[in-house]
Amino acid sequence: MMDPPLKKRVLLVAGVLLVQSIYTPTSLLLTGGIEPKLPIDIFPLWIVWVIPYALCYPLWATALIWLIWKMDESMFRKTIAGLFFACSLGVSIFLLFPTYVVQPELHGSDILTNILRSIQIAGGDHDALPSAHIYTTVVLALFYRDWYPRYKWLWLLIVVTVSFSTLFTQQHYIADVLAGYLTGWLGYRFGLWWNTMDGKFKPRKRSHA
Repeated sequence: MMDPPLKKRVLLVAGVLLVQSIYTPTSLLLTGGIEPKLPIDIFPLWIVWVIPYALCYPLWATALIWLIWKMDESMFRKTIAGLFFACSLGVSIFLLFPTYVVQPELHGSDILTNILRSIQIAGGDHDALPSAHIYTTVVLALFYRDWYPRYKWLWLLIVVTVSFSTLFTQQHYIADVLAGYLTGWLGYRFGLWWNTMDGKFKPRKRSHA
């Protein structure tokens, strides 16, 4: 039987995933909205970038499993609160201010093209701003930087690589990426604040004379 603290962590992470799962039906079913494309959006389609784009999914899964098993309680509270905030803010923007991306027409049947084609079909073309790829990666990278500060350049490299992957696969525009940075950073700051406030409201153990 799973230990109660571990079970609680699993349920909290499942709650984050449930909130973020709203992304898929809204992206597939929403219509209208605006295309947040800027004049500086000149990134060509570079199919090899679908590799880091697709690798985000196992990367996030591994990061979530590792934090469930290994993070101390304080760091876990910060991270889960940050993820809840970023995902909730992102989903709220998707619903209230619909945005879409004009996806590139794909030719060929090589494996990388087929992977990107599958992503286009499964992910839809709405929920462009903020980029969920970006804000999820940013929140995790910032808290992992705090947890493992000696690898801070690795976390930065991951964020930069994911950012370019969203642009060179033409799944997002520059505005989506910048909004993703802001959403992820706000999630990080909220997680730090929440941990502080949570500590203040926890009942203190009475000392026995």
